[in-house]
Amino acid sequence: MSIAPEPTTSRGEITLQPGYFTSSLYIQPLRNDLTHLVTAFTDQYKDTAKPFELFKKLWQDRGWSWLHMRVYDGRARQYFLRMTYRIFIGKIYFPSTNPCLPPVVVERLTETHTPLERIVALFALYTFHMTQPSTSAPLISSEPYIAVPLGIISLIAVMHKLIVNPDTYEAILDLPSRLQGSPHSTRLRPYVVHVLTALLDAQAFHILPRSALRAQNPSVLPRELFVLEGQDPLAVIQATRPDGGAPPTSTIGPAKKKGRPSKRDKARKAKEAFASLQKYVDKNTVYLVDNAPFLPSGSPSSAAATGARVESTHVVLGHAPHTSLGNYLARKQDLINSVYVSDTPGQIDSAHSQAALRRANEAVYERLKQIDAIAAEKGLEVGGEGGEQTGLARVGRAVEELRQCSGSGAEGGILGLLEGAGVGSK
Repeated sequence: MSIAPEPTTSRGEITLQPGYFTSSLYIQPLRNDLTHLVTAFTDQYKDTAKPFELFKKLWQDRGWSWLHMRVYDGRARQYFLRMTYRIFIGKIYFPSTNPCLPPVVVERLTETHTPLERIVALFALYTFHMTQPSTSAPLISSEPYIAVPLGIISLIAVMHKLIVNPDTYEAILDLPSRLQGSPHSTRLRPYVVHVLTALLDAQAFHILPRSALRAQNPSVLPRELFVLEGQDPLAVIQATRPDGGAPPTSTIGPAKKKGRPSKRDKARKAKEAFASLQKYVDKNTVYLVDNAPFLPSGSPSSAAATGARVESTHVVLGHAPHTSLGNYLARKQDLINSVYVSDTPGQIDSAHSQAALRRANEAVYERLKQIDAIAAEKGLEVGGEGGEQTGLARVGRAVEELRQCSGSGAEGGILGLLEGAGVGSK
């Protein structure tokens, strides 16, 4: 949470920043206190003849009457009042994982809660709003309006008989009509009508666009989550959801320790890396035994007992691609035969084919030299690696053998590298 550069309090006094009232440090305890208030009213409601007097007694006994003394700074108090209104109204957004679906809305004053819970929330909203200090020295800032989203049912929705869920403002106004089912709810209807009438006469509601447009700031409460050291962030996210559902998909991992890793952590990570490498080597290593084809490839102990030389290699290198190698050799032989053997009288076609083969060899060699030059500019060595058996120098000798018609590369040049082209001459 950022710190305000210029608080309105005097120097040396401690003031709560606005970010505190949008964080889980304030939002979650306030939700819990409201839940306890609803539970206490529900437990004692059936034994009383005056429901609002019971609510007023619980409000005072549980210290709610002192809530306005939480903060005096004007900037922080504005956030304090607005966020408290939102908790009483219960406007909480949880975006759906499907972008085509509207966000899931959990309302204290809508049909997702029982009528009694909604009535207690309405009483709390009314009491908190109407008891703001108005005569104090020095003056304490107050919030004259309660921001409430209004869901406008469009003419198109009415014409096509679409189902449109009511928003917060409609749900609040519709609350008295929902209290005609049971005798217990009917007793509360006059109190609800009086509270709504008082709020409407005072023009206390400030209408906002519908909830799906997220006109309130912040759109999600709490906006900041306070996570203790060593606490699982996913558990904190789940605890802040009033519906108790599973947290949304997140990439948050386990909590990390602050500061540099200790020697014990480094040693533990090194052991884990070595164990992982050892498993990989054991899984992908095959043993090759010279002059002992009857021994299984995976039994070096039996090979050592016979005195045979044991070598290990990767599993891919231990199994030569015989099928693809045979196909390559067959196709290469067909190409060489078509170059050096002519079906028509004369040597014109054969000469042209041989010239084309030489040009192809020289073009490949030039391209490899260009690649080697680019690698040298970047500080890499490609063509010179491998000694005399491999590398760019051997390719050049194979091309020269084709040009002079001598050596292992006399017929194919680069095509004869597998047969030893470019090895004999230097």
